[in-house]
Amino acid sequence: MSYKNNPFSKISITFVILASFLILFGFPLFFNFNQAVKLFLHLSPDRSFFPFTVLVLKTSFLSFVLVGICLLFFLFWGRGILTKASERLENVKEVNFLILFLGLAFVIRMLWIILVPTQLYADWKWYDQMAYHLSQVWRYEDNGFPTAYWPIGYPLFLAIIYWIIGHSYFAVEFINVLLSLSICLFTYLIAKRLIDPLSSRLTLIIIILFPSQIFFNNVLASEIHFTALLLLLIYLCLKQRFQLSIYISLIIGVLLGLLILIRAVALLLPFIIVFFYFKSNQRPGLNFRNAGLTMVMAFLTLFPWMLRNKLVLGSFTVATSGGINLYIGNGPISSGGWVWQKENPFLDLSAPNEVKNNKLGYQLAIKYILNHPLGFITRGIKKEIYLFATDCSSITKELDSAAQSYRIDPFVIFNVIGHIYYLLVLIFSAGGVFLFLKGKWQAKREFSLLLGIIIYWMGIHFIFYGVDRYHYPLIPILSIFAAGFLGAYFLSPESRFETEPIEKS
Repeated sequence: MSYKNNPFSKISITFVILASFLILFGFPLFFNFNQAVKLFLHLSPDRSFFPFTVLVLKTSFLSFVLVGICLLFFLFWGRGILTKASERLENVKEVNFLILFLGLAFVIRMLWIILVPTQLYADWKWYDQMAYHLSQVWRYEDNGFPTAYWPIGYPLFLAIIYWIIGHSYFAVEFINVLLSLSICLFTYLIAKRLIDPLSSRLTLIIIILFPSQIFFNNVLASEIHFTALLLLLIYLCLKQRFQLSIYISLIIGVLLGLLILIRAVALLLPFIIVFFYFKSNQRPGLNFRNAGLTMVMAFLTLFPWMLRNKLVLGSFTVATSGGINLYIGNGPISSGGWVWQKENPFLDLSAPNEVKNNKLGYQLAIKYILNHPLGFITRGIKKEIYLFATDCSSITKELDSAAQSYRIDPFVIFNVIGHIYYLLVLIFSAGGVFLFLKGKWQAKREFSLLLGIIIYWMGIHFIFYGVDRYHYPLIPILSIFAAGFLGAYFLSPESRFETEPIEKS
């Protein structure tokens, strides 16, 4: 292949430049850290960092250097290593492969929840308290007042476990492990429909060993549950190339409703799914039927919760935190991440005032955006940085303790390893997106669904604010793009792209 027709030559040069930049950027900042802190303080609205943030920043600089070295290693020696590994993978029967690696995933995750104490930190502590109270009185309330600040989905899930088994964190974590295995399995099944069998096996290995996918199993947070349902939704959408039966359309609608009940950020996701219905090869009448059934079922799933909010709060809504969150991301001292306004304009933040606060938040945020349109764009870029820059939220409590005691403990090492792994997958997934945009994969419509979800997610957080744990549901999708790229780039790329790939049915 000529340089002009071979995208891999351009990618190689790009990776060399990127690796050199990461090494030259991270190395001096790591060894001249005090000056680096001053450089990065402009990202903080009050020109200060928590000890935990300083620790994460320092380990990030070290990670940049190591990621650059890893990229160079992959470029010069990775093909030989992956080729030998692929020969072994191809000779293993699929059933044996799944049993072996899913079994490995189960063991790793069980060891983590057994050896590492449960994380009750910030929002996760609130989830636990609300769920336990709900399991005792079966009223969703905060300090005796009805609330809808967050949707009821995840607290209700916890409450059912507490009601049946008791206030058992291990029971919740064991279910987290099972759901985490389902994330691994559905990631593999989705990849199998989109990329070649070898790359789909590589996808499963990537997601099984992904550090944050392991670390989150001892956290009482909604990320694992949301991601498992999202992947099931994607798998059903891809089933038979959008030739959806009535039953599948109804199930997708229920899943969309459940996703919104867990995380209100998914509120507009039904429109993304419906849009891809109309990208199918079916007759327009069938598309309208499937889209209508899905939207109706999503609404019916949400209706009891929204009706409850109308009756007890006077607002037919999914959640009452949207306005405040919008103001957090678009206020006088907003930086892009979560930061509370020092002089907030809201009424008493207790439950009785949350509807009024929600409306006020929307009004103030929209007014601020209209008055500062350029600032909205620059803050949006910062929000994307906060969304993707790190991947350490699952061990926040441990890192916070390490930072305050000025010690280097195993969790600091876990953070460095996890950050290196995450950044490499992020870089390789960007290569996978590049190959998709270049038209190197046949399943264009199916890949566009994954890319559409990524764009939707980034768009939502461009408007509101970015926190690294919010990218958790995208990790399986990024892993698919990364594995597809690795398979194409390192495993005989010439033979893969000089012939027409076979389109999956």
